[in-house]
Amino acid sequence: MAEYRATVIVPVYDVEKYLEDCILSLTEQTVGFENIEVVLVNDGSTDNSEAICKSFAEKYTNIRFYSKENEGLSKTRNYALARSNGKYIFFLDSDDRLRNDTIKSVTDFFDTVYDEVDLVTYRIIHYFNERPVIVHYRYRTLTKTGVYDLTDPKNRYITQTNVNICIKNRGEDNLLFDTTENFRHEDEKYCCEVLREKMKIGFCAEGEYIYNRDNVDSIVSTKFLPENIFDTSMDFYEQLFESFGRFVPTYYQGIVFNDLRWKLKDGKLLPVHLDGEEWEKANLRIDRLLAKIEEDTIVLHPSVSEQQLFYWLMRRPNSHPIVLCGKDEFGIVSNGRMLYSTKRIRLNVKDGRAKLMSPVFFFLKKGQIKIFNNEKQIEFSFEKNMKNTDITDFMPSFDIDGQAENNIKVIINSKEYKCI
Repeated sequence: MAEYRATVIVPVYDVEKYLEDCILSLTEQTVGFENIEVVLVNDGSTDNSEAICKSFAEKYTNIRFYSKENEGLSKTRNYALARSNGKYIFFLDSDDRLRNDTIKSVTDFFDTVYDEVDLVTYRIIHYFNERPVIVHYRYRTLTKTGVYDLTDPKNRYITQTNVNICIKNRGEDNLLFDTTENFRHEDEKYCCEVLREKMKIGFCAEGEYIYNRDNVDSIVSTKFLPENIFDTSMDFYEQLFESFGRFVPTYYQGIVFNDLRWKLKDGKLLPVHLDGEEWEKANLRIDRLLAKIEEDTIVLHPSVSEQQLFYWLMRRPNSHPIVLCGKDEFGIVSNGRMLYSTKRIRLNVKDGRAKLMSPVFFFLKKGQIKIFNNEKQIEFSFEKNMKNTDITDFMPSFDIDGQAENNIKVIINSKEYKCI
């Protein structure tokens, strides 16, 4: 029988401002603090974090404190995993907190589904200045306590990528975190590996991980610049997909596509640090991943913008969207499904330069488009440069007089459309 109901692993690095609140959130757990083991591991802090840890360890016999040289987050968690004595294991970053009923609620639920799942997740809420600011789209699927089948396509967007999780303590058989240098998806990979055997995830609606967005120097806020992480990220995605053979489960498609999506949105995906043949080879790696991601995984994603959606369909090797132009409206069709339709093209004007904003332009060639200003055809720029980090740069643009905005018309495949 395990010595404690649960072990909470807390890696510590230069968080003196937040550390006390983090630990106090554990001492106040309704499960009874005597039933919890806290493993604090100082990863070479240079501030007062070590002294704070020592003061708590001296006060509570169930707080175990270790100090070592700086090795990074993954090695620190692995160090703690080898020293955990609870039935269950939680992970908590030292600038975050747990709501006081979390450990009791999660472990009580885990007991009821112990043979069915290897991981139970609970809500992670982002706080800024003590106010909740972000609710992840996964909670549109995870709506009530229960077990969710990850082979069901409707659950593909659960995308468990953070360590707001509880796992079984398997002792020497515990899975370890990836310690590859410059790998920044260690939480995500860990969750993928734990979930893989049973392809089910438990969700406890009563727990809450309070994620601190105030600390810009957090040990998990390393910049995801392509020059630092492109290769290690692609290696992870490719190895994950290859491990499944010809068919990748929709859940893991959702994991990888979501990463590609947010990185593109934040300007952290495209390998703009490369040129020439290296640039082409790097982009082929992205496109090969897209070839294994079903169109539905892209089209139905709950957080993909309209422009991003069609950018991805343009890039996906086995997608073939077409532009249909009617008398009064035009649209985009793929595999018999109407993805987009409208009667107008939005005109965006800034600093004397106009841009036609419509996703149809992702699927058109320059010769299919004509632009007129007061019945006079005008020249425009239209270059699909994959190195553009702003995907609106894929839209036709031209110089314009501010007073001419109401006189622009566009002809696409011989059909005329107005701008707004």
